Amino acid sequence: MTLATLLWTVAVSTCLGSSMAQTVTQPQPEISVQETETVTLGCTYDTSDSDYYLFWYKQPPSGEMLFIIRQEAYKQQNATDNRFSVNFQKATKSFSLRISDSQLEDAAMYFCALKRKLCAYSGVGAYQLTFGKGTKLLVTPNIKNPDPAVYQLRSPKSSNTSVCLFTDFDSKINVSQSLSSTVFGSNSTALDMKAVGSKSNGVLHWSQSSDFKCNETFDENFHSNSEVSCNAMLVEKSFETDMNLNFQNLSVIGFRILLLKVAGFNLLMTLRLWSS
Repeated sequence: MTLATLLWTVAVSTCLGSSMAQTVTQPQPEISVQETETVTLGCTYDTSDSDYYLFWYKQPPSGEMLFIIRQEAYKQQNATDNRFSVNFQKATKSFSLRISDSQLEDAAMYFCALKRKLCAYSGVGAYQLTFGKGTKLLVTPNIKNPDPAVYQLRSPKSSNTSVCLFTDFDSKINVSQSLSSTVFGSNSTALDMKAVGSKSNGVLHWSQSSDFKCNETFDENFHSNSEVSCNAMLVEKSFETDMNLNFQNLSVIGFRILLLKVAGFNLLMTLRLWSS
């Protein structure tokens, strides 16, 4: 091993050894905010370097990591980008993210990150990026004039499958699932109906039990906070196909095909007469 190679190896080892000196901490594992309100995500870090960069990233449910904003350590002015801004305090090593006028699409995991150069040795230009554990942001929709409704749909007679739909309830209502092992459910989902300029909440539960009823689907907190009557007979539809309607549709299609054949035959005979 040459002296130059030995010195380069020592330099790299020194750089990698010093990489343990930085940490990033996000004290809020999860935080919730009402739509249109402002929320602040906290982040602190620890590093012995004076030259570094700080970042915030967003990870939506789709999984990709999206860059939001960055701050250089040598700049005194806090970075801003539309609704996103940071509060950078170098003395206390704090780097919080402020989201104003929060929207439903802001719901995601947010990661604070610290980037620094491993060392200043010539030829060793490697950087290290250290992430926090993340903060999950929940955004509850601003539902105006909620009008809760309950719908129960039953499958054909050959199956016991039944579905219970709760819709347009207030965001503050607890719709957690009951402990019944025979009932399956989805999480509460906010529907943004931009075409009509309104939003609503919806949650779906289903079961294959023959005695499944809506009033057995959610815990008591939902019923005590809601004026909705969870009567299984409130709205009940059948998934079973209407055989009479199917027969009528097939008859119409058949008559249309017959009409096309007659029209085609007449056209063919007319062309033959003209050609003769």
